[in-house]
Amino acid sequence: MKRSTSVLIAIGLFLGIGSAYSQVFPDAGRFSGNFQVDAQYYQKDNEIGAETVPEEKILSNSFFNLIYNLNSFEVGFRYESYLGPISGFDPRYEGNGISYRYATYRSDIIDITAGNFYEQFGSGMIFRAYEERQLGYDNAMDGVKVKLRPVDGLTLTGIIGKQRNFWDLGKGLVRGADAEFALTDVVTGLVPDEYSINLGASVISKYEDSVSTQYVLPANTLAYALRTGIFGPSFNVDAEYAYKYNDPHASNRYSYNPGQALLLNASYFTRGLGVALNLHRVDNMDFRSERGATSNSLLINFIPPLTKQQTYRLATVYPFSTQLNGEVGAQAEITYKIPKKTLLGGKYGTNLSFNFSVIKAIDSTATMMDTVNHRALEYDAPFFSTGDRTFFRDLNFAIEKKWNKELKTKFTYINQTYDRDIVENMGAAKYGQVKTNIAIAEIQYKLSRTNTIRTEIQHLWASQDSAITEQDYTYGNWLVVLAEYTISPSFYFSVWDEFNYFDEEKYGETIDRSLHYLNASFAYVHEATRVSIGYGRQREGLLCVGGVCRQVPASNGFFLSVTSSF
Repeated sequence: MKRSTSVLIAIGLFLGIGSAYSQVFPDAGRFSGNFQVDAQYYQKDNEIGAETVPEEKILSNSFFNLIYNLNSFEVGFRYESYLGPISGFDPRYEGNGISYRYATYRSDIIDITAGNFYEQFGSGMIFRAYEERQLGYDNAMDGVKVKLRPVDGLTLTGIIGKQRNFWDLGKGLVRGADAEFALTDVVTGLVPDEYSINLGASVISKYEDSVSTQYVLPANTLAYALRTGIFGPSFNVDAEYAYKYNDPHASNRYSYNPGQALLLNASYFTRGLGVALNLHRVDNMDFRSERGATSNSLLINFIPPLTKQQTYRLATVYPFSTQLNGEVGAQAEITYKIPKKTLLGGKYGTNLSFNFSVIKAIDSTATMMDTVNHRALEYDAPFFSTGDRTFFRDLNFAIEKKWNKELKTKFTYINQTYDRDIVENMGAAKYGQVKTNIAIAEIQYKLSRTNTIRTEIQHLWASQDSAITEQDYTYGNWLVVLAEYTISPSFYFSVWDEFNYFDEEKYGETIDRSLHYLNASFAYVHEATRVSIGYGRQREGLLCVGGVCRQVPASNGFFLSVTSSF
């Protein structure tokens, strides 16, 4: 996707003319944007598995967004630089150039975008174009998007284009349409005014040239989704069903089964109490614009995860990623605030939260096998049946309390079951199942109006039901001790140690495998600018955001991050 110099010059001239125009006519337009620079200096550290360092020693990821608005028009671009990509990011990002550029016209009735764009239909089960910078994930569309609002309550969206594939475009052409209908905005008096009913429908078609292989591969693949939602003053209920016609490709092991997904969400909330229940079933919904794409490349859709998105460091040692080819999941969450001025609530009240999620395999039986490659080309999977294998189970309980104007505490207990073979090894037997118990204590004390100290103590106990077969630096028990000192609103100081300890049996001897991952960082914030620097070790493992993961290698060294917006 590297753009030619002429494109950069053309955009520069446009923005230069726009800038001059806005200075002469200050009410006519404005500039906005942001930039970020992340850099890391690497040191060799055999003890944690960082045996090699890049020849450059310093790697960096950077981007710069610039947007110009003039009445109903908007134009913008993003310049990116990976020289070279920080370890853990796909090396195909190596290089620099304009990766994202667009022009948009907006009115009361119609919006038109030409160039790059992001979009999502419904919950994203058949189409979601988005960016997640932490993961190095960007499947932006390059084409045309039209959004039409012919009457109040009805929004129609049409898209056509190709997906970003690092600095190039994927081979497949993606086309689609979506309709969002707010029924109660059009049909008045249907339900009381405090309630609303929404309906929606989406369709996506992918085209990729047929190729001559041992399989007959369709050039076109169609997917559609239907959704509805009812929203009231104390509850929400919504559902979406998606269907994808047969789409054999590398990531689903050339399965000819159709894909199906069902998502159900329900929540109830009243003063001091919130209850949420989420269910989904996913079967063969790995949907890509290019047959040979693997990992996180060229995904057309997104399946919302049904697990709690953890923020504590030890709760992310074993994170779960959504299994697009098949999973059944359920999640329940309850939050409750014990009222103020009660025996357990105290002066400020006490917050309780409970979350439970479980993800299991779908129940399937192969009906047609590729005996040469040991693949199930077709299988039978009863819709309302689950398999015996548990991919992930997570139970969380937290109690948070403000004791006085200075002191706040939060105590958390987490119990997890994690199938490493499924998440990290594509189902092949290697690691077995990991079971963990995690206890976390967080204490925040306000020394003065501007000075605050916060501490965390975390411990993870782990057991594994099979022996590891190779060097593995995420196995064993963990202890984290963290201290953070804040001088509001500008200065932040942090220091922490992740301590991994266990005994490894090797050649009849017991070896102490204790490892410390010491880190320290400093951050300065001024208005919309933030600068942070630090030094320390990074453990190897998975980094997950929203159910999508990338592998992060072990590293040791300095890091720098600068962000700003204007």
